[in-house]
Amino acid sequence: MENPMENPSKAAEYLQELNKIIETQQGLLEKQRVRIDELELHMTDLCTENVSLKEQHQRHLATCRIQPVNNSSSLGAIKENATMQEK
Repeated sequence: MENPMENPSKAAEYLQELNKIIETQQGLLEKQRVRIDELELHMTDLCTENVSLKEQHQRHLATCRIQPVNNSSSLGAIKENATMQEK
């Protein structure tokens, strides 16, 4: 195998190839950074939505606790099920 120092044109070819590899890697890194930023933004949106849904669920549970409970089954609370049970 030739020593690149002995053949300057080979050394120049290796250097060009390394530069291409570096440029390609930099492009890939930039794409990854953009994708990470997009995913972080999406995660922030989902976390906000999750908090909102949790609060909504807690309000719903509080409302359910306030309503009087009758002795019929839980399906009886739904009007169409209640009429079916009466039949």
